[in-house]
Amino acid sequence: MIKKFFKSVIPETTLRRMVYYTRCLNSFKNEGVKLIQSEDIAKKCGVKSSVVRKDLSYFGEFGVRGKGYHVESLLSTINGITNTFGKMNAALIGVGKLGSAIIKHSTENFNVKIIAAFDKDRKKVNKEIGETKVYPIEEIESIIKKYKIKIAIIAIPPSDVQKIVDILVNAGIKAILSLALIPLNVPDDVEVSFVDVLSEVEFLFYKLSLRRNI
Repeated sequence: MIKKFFKSVIPETTLRRMVYYTRCLNSFKNEGVKLIQSEDIAKKCGVKSSVVRKDLSYFGEFGVRGKGYHVESLLSTINGITNTFGKMNAALIGVGKLGSAIIKHSTENFNVKIIAAFDKDRKKVNKEIGETKVYPIEEIESIIKKYKIKIAIIAIPPSDVQKIVDILVNAGIKAILSLALIPLNVPDDVEVSFVDVLSEVEFLFYKLSLRRNI
């Protein structure tokens, strides 16, 4: 039985881990594993088993006491909670080396499919990366509306980001992942996340430093 819940009561870190749990469960499924313990999920996802149990408790009671979790059943339930049945269509702005890598990566066992990419370099326009067509930057609004895309990934220089964000919001985008760590002005109903690879590397360095000092 799935509990009724409000998004505000669930920690963001828990919501992020649900994505990893889904990948781990898919991995178990592909390996032919039928029944697992929270310790198995924890080991594969790199977290503590107590964290796994607490995360799942926000959404309901899962598993069979003394036996564990049925892989397919738990995967189906999590997918139902997070509404991730099938592919989630997204757009990508900026087809440089990083943007191209993201498009190629999105075709490998992920629910996210980048169905349209945009770039201002005319040499890249009207070409395809895998199954993703690259459109001119001027067509962002029309293409996003045409395919009813709600999520966008931005992989362009910081100086151009806010201008592109304004266009995306006007086109109906409701969630943005920016690879440029700069403040963005968006309406309250638009979700924004940032990814800064070098900051993550620094974070790992700090963790290692603390470990050496313990």
